[in-house]
Parts: sequence; C-alpha cells; structure tokens
Amino acid sequence: MKYTDIEKQKLLVIVTFLAVPLLLLIVFSYIPILFNIFLSFTNWDGVSRIRIIGLRNYQRIFSDPQYLLLFRNCLWYMLVAIPQLLLSFMLAILVNGKFKGLNIFKAILIFPYLLNGIIVSAIFILFFQNSGTFNTLLNIIGLPSFTRNWLQDLAIVNPAIASISIWRYYGMAFVMFFGALQSIPEELYESAAIDGCNKWREIWHISVPFIKKVLFINVLLSVSGSIQVFEIPYIMLGGANGTATPVIQIQQSMTDNRVGFAAAMSIVVFFVVVASVGLQRLLVKEEV
Repeated sequence: MKYTDIEKQKLLVIVTFLAVPLLLLIVFSYIPILFNIFLSFTNWDGVSRIRIIGLRNYQRIFSDPQYLLLFRNCLWYMLVAIPQLLLSFMLAILVNGKFKGLNIFKAILIFPYLLNGIIVSAIFILFFQNSGTFNTLLNIIGLPSFTRNWLQDLAIVNPAIASISIWRYYGMAFVMFFGALQSIPEELYESAAIDGCNKWREIWHISVPFIKKVLFINVLLSVSGSIQVFEIPYIMLGGANGTATPVIQIQQSMTDNRVGFAAAMSIVVFFVVVASVGLQRLLVKEEV
C-alpha cells in the first residue's frame, strides 16, 4: 500500500505526537514498575550492592503474623464504608429535589472531604483524647462509663480511627448519589404514586436501580481505599498501637532502608487491590 506525500505527513505528525507521551509513560511508569518488581526479589538498602534473595520477602510477609495483621486492620475501614454509604444515600433521598439553599447544603456536606489529612488528623486527635470532645459529650449525656482512652486502648483504637472515614467521605458519596437521583425522570415517581406505591417501594424499585452504577463505584473506591489507608493513622499515631497498615509498613521499611522488602509489600498491596476489584466484578453479574 502506497501513501501519498500528504498521507505520509499526517502519519508522521500522528506518530510524533504519540511518541512523546508514550516515551514518558514508559520512562516514568512502566520502567519503575518493572524495576520495583525486580527489587521485590532482593535485599537492598538503597545504597549498597543489590543482592537477590528470591521469594524470601514474600515468604516473610505471608508467614509473619505481624504483617498479616496489617491487612486485618484494613477490614475496619471496609466495615465503616457500610454506615458511610447508608448515611450518604439516606441524605440524598431526603434532599432529592430542588429547594432554596440546596447548593449551600451540598457544600457543607462535602466540606470534610476537601480538608487536608493533617487538618483532619488534628481535629480528631482533639476529639478522641482523654479530655477531648467525645468523652466530654459522653459525660454530658450521662454515659461516663463509656468514656475511653480511644487512641491508646488497643481494643478500640482501630475502629475509632476508621470511623473518621464516615465523617470525611460521606459528603463525596452523597454528591454522587444525589447526582444519580437527579437524573431519574420525575414521571416515574408520578406513575408510581398513581399506582399507589409508598415511599419505600419508590426507593426500592425506582431509586435503587438508578443508583446501582454509582453504588458500585462507591463500593469500589471504599474497598480499594481501605487497603491503601495511610495518612490518618500515620499522622495521628505514626502507625503505633497496632494501627499500622500495609502502606504505612512500606513507608517504615523505606525509612529503615529495607527497599527490597518495601517493594515486595507494595506488590502484594497492588495484587490485593486488583483481586478485590476483580471479586467485586464477579459478584456483580450485571453490567455496571
């Protein structure tokens, strides 16, 4: 097949424009990923000569209980996603429609999501400390027996820190649910009302099917985010008191010059995220 001069020039322009981003992608994405995989099979401190040790890093991760506990801590962040999504959906249902001050209301709800992790951590350090807001409220309402040292008690520190995610992320989920509900034709609700459907049946048979895709996206973000939790437990406690997560362990391993082990842990985290996403896709049979 022969190309004319104009076609050759067009092809050259296309190849040129594609070559630059492709080269950047290879240099700054694919090569570092491949090098990270290679490092996961080594014992390297980042300075001295690289020493290949095979699967020892992975064997240590899966055989040492202290590293398996890191992934168990992530379960708390998955569990708090349930009340977070329920709260977001109920708020979206309650305010579904148009009323004065709606934009201000949405801005107030999404405000916690916009806050920096350092600010959020500072707020909840004051909230959960012994003489903090939470214990003070418990004393005021007559429940002094429920007061705890929330950030020091090993039995409750992880659920306490994980619960911060409810306050921080419910606003973002609310906006997504609200946007999906706003796209539902009003005629469907009118027809349901004529047929004698109550509010609950309207929600279950009209609202829920329309927000299915948004719900799946929120669940996906919650699961993948829970596995990659870092800033809140790290800033608040530095991963102490049993609050460390896999990503915190990666950071600590890098600080201790255990680059090979950190690389192995990052590969494990990556595959756990991919496996979680794949499992959700299998559980959701319909196209979402």
